Parts: sequence; structure tokens; C-alpha cells
Amino acid sequence: MAQTPRYRELATELRDAIFAEQVLSEVQLVDGAQLPTEPELGAHFQVSRGTVRQALRDLAAEGLIETRGRSGTFVRRLPMLAYNAADAEDPQRRDSGEAGTTDAWFAVVTAAGRTPSQDFRFRIEPASAQVAERLNVQVRDLVVVRDCTRHVDETPWSEQVTYYPYDVARECGLDTPDDVPEGTLRRMAAHGVVEDLVTHEIYSRPASEEERRIFDLAPGVSTLVYRRTGSAGGRLLRYTREILPADRNVITHTAGTGPMP
Repeated sequence: MAQTPRYRELATELRDAIFAEQVLSEVQLVDGAQLPTEPELGAHFQVSRGTVRQALRDLAAEGLIETRGRSGTFVRRLPMLAYNAADAEDPQRRDSGEAGTTDAWFAVVTAAGRTPSQDFRFRIEPASAQVAERLNVQVRDLVVVRDCTRHVDETPWSEQVTYYPYDVARECGLDTPDDVPEGTLRRMAAHGVVEDLVTHEIYSRPASEEERRIFDLAPGVSTLVYRRTGSAGGRLLRYTREILPADRNVITHTAGTGPMP
């Protein structure tokens, strides 16, 4: 079996130390802390300076550290935010009012002791070929588009866009340029339109230049693309696409299991 290169072992040790906010050479590795110099790290871990540089390069690609010119290298760890897809997309939870009158994502961020906000945008446009296929409408049929850039403690956190067939949006009062504080799924449920099936798709890809700019991503940090399509009785109601930087987001899904048949 091939031996793991020492620089990768060192990267793992440093990564674990950063996540645990440990003290290294009298420096506590919290967000914003300056790392010891390369020679100091080499002496501490008894490795060459080249090994240190390769390990730091890996951590920089993950967005865990950043070099600020001659000032040195600093921890750049954004606290991870776990977004439970099952809770956010569960129609029973929406119907029961368990989440109150607050959008599910806002509730998650607030419960974590942090401050959520978003820049909301609205438009009506002809459906593209991709959107038409997702919503089972004709190309160039009108769709209502509601999208936003979400922030946590003023840091850009995700971008989300949702497309609705025009008749669905009009039926549920989503065809106006107004934000919906309780969340659009709760608004739809209040109009008797409750999804009974949600299809989830999650994959990772390299961030685009524009995404790196919007989210201030370190080189090498990827994005999570989270797509879901909701329907009721076979009728397609919405198509949502969300872009989430992988250095600050975790998507979870919790589901119960029944007895084996």
C-alpha cells in the first residue's frame, strides 16, 4: 500500500487543529489568527519547509487559510452552517406551523445565534428550455422568477433562484415583487397548494469567476449546487436552484426508517 505523503498528513493535522481551535506554538487557531511562520511550523512538526508549503497550499485551496502578502498567513475559517433539507422541504412541518411564520432558512440561521438577511429580486420572463423541461411547460411560456442572495452576519452565504409556472404563482399570490417573510412554500400551503413530492439533486463543481467574486472564495474552493423540484398530484409547482460555497455550508437530510417488511 502506498504511503501517504507527509505534506498531506501535515495538512490533515493542521486542518484538525483549525477545526478544533487548538493552540499551536502559543497561537489559538481561531478565525483571523495568524499562523506561525513556515520555519516555525517546520520546527514544530519536524518537517522540511517544502513540506510545510505544500500542506499550506492544500489548506489555502480549501479556503481554511489565506496569505496576506508580507503580513503572513491567517486562519480563514467561516463557521459551517448546516441546512437540513428534510426540515425545510417537509410539507407537514409547513402545515403544522412548527416553524412559525419565519422562512425555514432564516429560522436555521437565527437558531445558530447568527443574523440572516437577503437581497430579494423578482421578475417575469419566458421559460428557457431548461426551465421549461423542469416545470413541464412550453419554451417561452411565462414563469415567475424569485431569487435572492442570502447573507449570514453580512457575509454572502448562498444564491437561490426559484421558477414557478405563471398560473401557480398567480394562484398563490407569488406574482408580485414583494418578499414573503414566512417563505413561499408556507404561502403556497396557505392557498391550498401543498407539495406531496420533492426531488432533490446535489452535486459539487468548481466555482465560476463570478461566484468567486460574489462569495470572496479562496482559490480551489468549490460550490455545492442544490436543485429541487416540487410537485403535487403530478403537477409541477416550482424549480429551485441554489448555489452554496462549500467552505461554509453543509446540506443534511434526516429521515426516519420504519421496520423491515
